[in-house]
Amino acid sequence: MSSEPVPESLMDEMALITHILDHSTEAALVLDPLKGISFATASCSHVLGRTPEQLSGALAKAFFHEDDVPRAIEARVGALALGHSGPTDLRGLHGDGGYRWFEAEWWRFDEPGSGRQRVVMHLRDIDHRIQTVTALSVSQAQQDRLLQYGAGVTAILLPDSGLLSYVSPSVQHVLGWSQEQISELPMRRFIHPDDITAFEEIQAQVADLDQGRAQIEIQCRHKNGSWRTVELTLENLISEDAVKGLLFYVYDVTDRRQALDELTRQQRTDSLTGLANRFLLLDRIAVALETIDHGAGSLVLLKFDIDRFGMFNDALGQEVGDELLGEFARRLRALARRLRSVSRLEVTVARLSSDEFGLLVSAADKELVPAELVEELRHSLITPFSLQGTEHAVTVCVGVAVSEQDSTAEEIARDASAAMHFAKSTGANQVSYFNRQVREAAIERLETQSDLVRAIQRDELVLHFQPAYDTRTGLVESTEALVRWQHPERGLLGPGYFVPDAESSNRIVELGNWVIDHAAQVAANWKFDDPAMPRKMWVNVSALQLQSSTFAENLSDSLRSAGLASSAFGIEITESVLLVSDPQISKTLYDVHHRGVSIALDDFGTGYSSLTYLQRYKVDAIKIDQTFVAGLTSDADDASIVVAVNSLGRSLNLAVIAEGVETAGQLDALISMGCTLVSGFGLCRPIPEEELTPLLNIPLQTRRVEIDLTDQRSLKH
Repeated sequence: MSSEPVPESLMDEMALITHILDHSTEAALVLDPLKGISFATASCSHVLGRTPEQLSGALAKAFFHEDDVPRAIEARVGALALGHSGPTDLRGLHGDGGYRWFEAEWWRFDEPGSGRQRVVMHLRDIDHRIQTVTALSVSQAQQDRLLQYGAGVTAILLPDSGLLSYVSPSVQHVLGWSQEQISELPMRRFIHPDDITAFEEIQAQVADLDQGRAQIEIQCRHKNGSWRTVELTLENLISEDAVKGLLFYVYDVTDRRQALDELTRQQRTDSLTGLANRFLLLDRIAVALETIDHGAGSLVLLKFDIDRFGMFNDALGQEVGDELLGEFARRLRALARRLRSVSRLEVTVARLSSDEFGLLVSAADKELVPAELVEELRHSLITPFSLQGTEHAVTVCVGVAVSEQDSTAEEIARDASAAMHFAKSTGANQVSYFNRQVREAAIERLETQSDLVRAIQRDELVLHFQPAYDTRTGLVESTEALVRWQHPERGLLGPGYFVPDAESSNRIVELGNWVIDHAAQVAANWKFDDPAMPRKMWVNVSALQLQSSTFAENLSDSLRSAGLASSAFGIEITESVLLVSDPQISKTLYDVHHRGVSIALDDFGTGYSSLTYLQRYKVDAIKIDQTFVAGLTSDADDASIVVAVNSLGRSLNLAVIAEGVETAGQLDALISMGCTLVSGFGLCRPIPEEELTPLLNIPLQTRRVEIDLTDQRSLKH
């Protein structure tokens, strides 16, 4: 698919997050080891007294009091190593020129994709808290006045009773309760049931240590009935006469937690479908592996992608493609709900790339049957997809991997991917279960991609040529150059063994350039540009080649180097290439035509045929697909299609070449229909240059006498 625009809903969510962070009671700074402070939230203005612009590029250590710099550096290093460091109380230089106490925390941030690590430092103004602790010896009235409008709540808990002996007046605007209301009930009454155990455990730990200190994030009940997320810091000051209890610092971090949770959700889910993404799927696999006893339970991962989605997306547009993906995800969610409720299974559905999805199924107490899961998946997709009023059947290729005793999440994901690619290599709507054969195929594919680089360098590639005959003169009218690989160990390999790997590894451009260079030289050797007997050399090109802005210029350079006129050369493209939504392809085809090189539309009639393509891209020739030629003598529909295509080509003044002629009956039928250009194994299979050279001037009539056309059905490319 082409790059996707940011959904409006996501932009609204991002705006909300930005608003929350900008109005937070904390300042957040992104620290870069080379650039200093690379980002600061707008809240720095009221927390630190400095605008983000004033902080940009400054060194963080210049902010702290010189006595506190070593501790700040140590904390930052600790965050890089452990992911988090702090909280630590440090003195920082406020914008008003004075030093204030700040509570600082450092968090490591791993940038998705690049792996680059940065440190995010959060600063909270706790000057009031330090002053409060210092002033505990003054009158209660003075303390209340100091703390009444504080951003946090300070309290003293008596461990024996569980009651608060003191709570700052700020509790009213932080949690809605008055001092009297919250002091009359045990602290646990205000804590969410899910957090009570953790709170009591950390309270006991702090109480057991003289001057012990700890921090926990829990949910506390607001007076309005809602649950607020608070950051609770406990400090053991039981031995202090002014306190004689556990000192609490409570800060409402609900907004910050929601913002962080939303950022985490976005990083671990797919923005288009809302499904889990690759990272979350790996995490779910790892968690499942830790909880499953392989003697009793099992885990199965299905990876699958939509057959021919690229062509579908390019033909109907990205908007419809996204609509299909959304409906596809909806059905997968319904399948997951059914598996959870009916079969009592743990299920995760993920979107892994453009049209690739994953279905993770685990059971703690029974062996799963992978084939049954595949059938469940197929059953969920059997109903055609209704898109913009039109129904479309959708199939998938599925790869299946089953966990073993010592499997890791990465290994299971890798094995399912290998199985899926193996299934795709065998056709559409296929299933492959990971086994030794699949592993060997994956290894062979990697070796092929690696060997292909050396094959080009070592000149192991060869060209075979298949001629097309003019039935009126009986002479060779053109030839098609077909690449082969003379592998040093596996022998002569046809394009099906390595061209798909060349495309997936982006080696197709280099391979295509090699074919063009050598085909042009052969055409020059055969004098195809001789005005007395002009002929043409055809080569196949892919969408990736045409997406290069230098393709047309490089093609002209190759013809010039070979000494061949552009009129003697042509490129073949399939209809699927024209469906790719890339303006560069249209520009490249225009440049190719402008330079005098012919353009042929291959396999005509098998894709989304359109007369618009023939005119828009200045097509010079169309090639009737061999599937229609094969049915000429047995299928009236195929015969009608051939007649129609030939008539269309003649009316548009296009050359029409019927491919796949294997029998004398097919040849005679084509001649009777007025098809003047024919090729196929029945006339001449693809052969090397030296074998075809002596046949170039042998008339077709002579070839018909020499070759028993009816015996050619068994020949293969």
